[in-house]
Amino acid sequence: MRLHVTLRAILAAAAVALLVLLAPPQPAWAHAKLVKSDPANGATVSTPLTGVAFTFNEMVKQQFSTVVVTGPDGVSYSDGTPKSVDKTLTQPIKPLPPGAIKVAWRTVSVDGHPIEGQLTFTNAAPAPTTAAPSSEPPATSAAPATSAAAPTVAAEPASSDSGSSGVIWIVLGVVVVASVLAGGAVWWRRRSGTA
Repeated sequence: MRLHVTLRAILAAAAVALLVLLAPPQPAWAHAKLVKSDPANGATVSTPLTGVAFTFNEMVKQQFSTVVVTGPDGVSYSDGTPKSVDKTLTQPIKPLPPGAIKVAWRTVSVDGHPIEGQLTFTNAAPAPTTAAPSSEPPATSAAPATSAAAPTVAAEPASSDSGSSGVIWIVLGVVVVASVLAGGAVWWRRRSGTA
């Protein structure tokens, strides 16, 4: 009688383990995504801007955020560091010259995943009456930020998420197989002892 109970328990454990192994993998934690930008990518702006803003679907870490706004003259017009309020990241800017403006941004999701991108818009507002900002320090900071905006960086962490998910499934499979084998060994000993 005891043998049948043990055999049923082993079969039930094996069935549960099989269900766990065959269950579809759960999606990875979602990362912050850009919902909108102001100005929008490809837009033409006819009024002077004091900043550019990015709205995400979740909060981002301000201390790891950078935004570089570059004019057609190759000069950076970012003014200080970006500020994060709720789900919006805002970068103050100096008066922009007319022409194509490039914006490269990089931030970090609450879960630690870096995200980045870039956009361009056309500034059709009247030219600023003040002198253009100094090109020495901002120009050197513009080059690394622009190169950091390559989309391949965002793709690398996503592949590591799926890799770690695969490792979890392998470890889980080994645990299940070891449990089934241990249960079978216990059953075999008891069966041998009663025979």
